[in-house]
Amino acid sequence: MRVLLSAFFWTYLVGSLVVFWFAVVPVWLIVTPFDRLRRFSHWYATTWASQCIAISPFWRVRVSGRDRIPNRGAFVLAANHLSAADIMVLFRVRKHFKWVAKESLFRLPFLGWMMSMAGYVPIKRGSAESRHEMFRACHRHLRRGSSVMIFPEGTRSRDGEIQEFRMGAFKLAVDADVPVVPIVVEGTLEVLPVKTWVFQHERIIDVSVRVLDPVAPAEVDYDPERLRDEVRARICADYRGVG
Repeated sequence: MRVLLSAFFWTYLVGSLVVFWFAVVPVWLIVTPFDRLRRFSHWYATTWASQCIAISPFWRVRVSGRDRIPNRGAFVLAANHLSAADIMVLFRVRKHFKWVAKESLFRLPFLGWMMSMAGYVPIKRGSAESRHEMFRACHRHLRRGSSVMIFPEGTRSRDGEIQEFRMGAFKLAVDADVPVVPIVVEGTLEVLPVKTWVFQHERIIDVSVRVLDPVAPAEVDYDPERLRDEVRARICADYRGVG
């Protein structure tokens, strides 16, 4: 049954993505000259992800703490990473932001095209040149008022434990003098573990997304290492883990 339900979900996801793509292109061509931050494209992606979550028989997603996200200005959103499903559930934060995502996703038909249309930022693992370009692109977005969403672990956790955080998100926040908003994701590893596309439970799993209080660079004397450690400590303190 899990295999059949998983096949239904992924078929629906791909089919709806194709439909959304053809529906969005004409509107995107009209509004983009007047939509410098690509808000429409991100809103459209959020709508697509939300309806995919709504039809899924595998999870119930709850988001708390949205009011902790600043209403004005840009910021760096930093979330722990458990599963490929994290991407869909984090759209439920319902704030305008730019994803930083691995470059290979941008080459996928329809999905990659939509990501490019929204102005999301690619990064190629192991490439210093790509990393520098990612920083430049993120700085541009932050200066223009668009926030960025980053997984500071860099990859998914295989065992549900929070891994060490890389420095990139925190150097970016210090350089741009913007706060980091920690986000805790729980439950997605139980739904869709690493290295499988078959959902693991026939019962509904509660997935939680919790937004924590922002951490400003000034609170840690503009030290990116202290900023990294503070954000990770807050996420770890709030995170309950698997089981």
